[in-house]
Amino acid sequence: MKQPAVLFKNIQIVTPMPGGPVLSLTNAFVAVAAGEIRYVGQFEDTAVQILKDCGFAEYESYDGRRKILWPTMANTHGHIPMTLMRNQADDAVLHTWLFEMIFPREKYLTPDHVLNGTRLGMAEMIRSGTGTAADMYYYSESVVEAALESGMRLNVCFDGKATGSDGKTHLVRPSLEKFIADCQTYGQGRINPALLVHSLYLYEPDLHRELSETAQALNCFVQVHIAETKREVEESLAKYGKRPASMLAELGYFKSPTIAAHCVHLDDAEREILKAHSVFVAHNPTSNLKLGSGIADVAAMLRAGLRVGLGTDGAASNNNLNLYQEMRLASLLAKGTSGDAALLPADALIEMATLHGQKGLGFERSGCIAVGYEADLQILNADQPAMWPLGEPTSALVYSADAAFVESLMVAGQWLLYKNDLQTLDEEKIKADALRSSARLNP
Repeated sequence: MKQPAVLFKNIQIVTPMPGGPVLSLTNAFVAVAAGEIRYVGQFEDTAVQILKDCGFAEYESYDGRRKILWPTMANTHGHIPMTLMRNQADDAVLHTWLFEMIFPREKYLTPDHVLNGTRLGMAEMIRSGTGTAADMYYYSESVVEAALESGMRLNVCFDGKATGSDGKTHLVRPSLEKFIADCQTYGQGRINPALLVHSLYLYEPDLHRELSETAQALNCFVQVHIAETKREVEESLAKYGKRPASMLAELGYFKSPTIAAHCVHLDDAEREILKAHSVFVAHNPTSNLKLGSGIADVAAMLRAGLRVGLGTDGAASNNNLNLYQEMRLASLLAKGTSGDAALLPADALIEMATLHGQKGLGFERSGCIAVGYEADLQILNADQPAMWPLGEPTSALVYSADAAFVESLMVAGQWLLYKNDLQTLDEEKIKADALRSSARLNP
């Protein structure tokens, strides 16, 4: 895939800075070459000279007037192929939704279904400003195939469990090791493999110990749901005498990089456990509300020193993959439940959606517009009645922007969306294939 050289001209920049504030720069120039950001500043002649010095005498000029350039967002928790179940499992609490609506459909899943559902989800995310995602699902090879086609970055789970001769479920470690090696070989630095640990309640302790020991031995990511509902906490206390995060720690988890989804019903001790182990939390406000699971206390997490990003969860429980919606809702929930309008200000949401989210998924050189970072960028058309007058650009992105205003998006310098046209995915074919696959999950 060709990585063009691009000079963004006279554009409004919004970007978090590592260890610093969110930077807003007007009438700026940004030079991109060979997949990296080479210049950020306000001097066009300097940017042009740097491109020439990099061997790019020819480059594309992108007119940035009335546009906002900011990093692509990271969707830190989701089940991407569940786009196939969109608008089909609604108005039910989590336990009913999962066991009575979702599991019965998932028994019909095939790798082809997962491929088609993932392509659809990635087309939706690219169009709405997301260049990186976490996926926790099955038939992971199909998910990776779609990611490589799309050009997105991905932290992707591998299930790899089977019934052994003893009648119990075990991890098939050679399959996991092959999956990890394949992701590292073919992923071009864009695919981070992870081990699927659905939740404390779905597996027995023997399997959990096997999974935690393997994750630690291989130092691979783990994706897990934690304390999503009150019922989950109550059942954990009844069965183990411990809350979910405490019990997972006792079972040996959190010793390799861990993404903990939801964390709606944590207590102070659990927040301390997660902080001590540098666990990354994926906050999913829309899904948590829609399933009646509750409202996560993100402000308390941040006060405890936890790293937090934003997620959509799957399209069967959201019902979209729109992180612009999650940014706004996360901020409003924090303000409304606390009575403190200063909680989770716009700058904090921009950090969570970009720099913090990227780092939480293992992409250390993404999420920031600065020299040496990967050119993972989105362009928002701010020339909209809903965003006019622009005012403070950071506030505009969180409180008035809409995913439909995303005009272009690149990952590692490659256009995935260019002036409203998808570049790597065939949208009409994807929609047709997804419709066919969705029908086959409802025999």
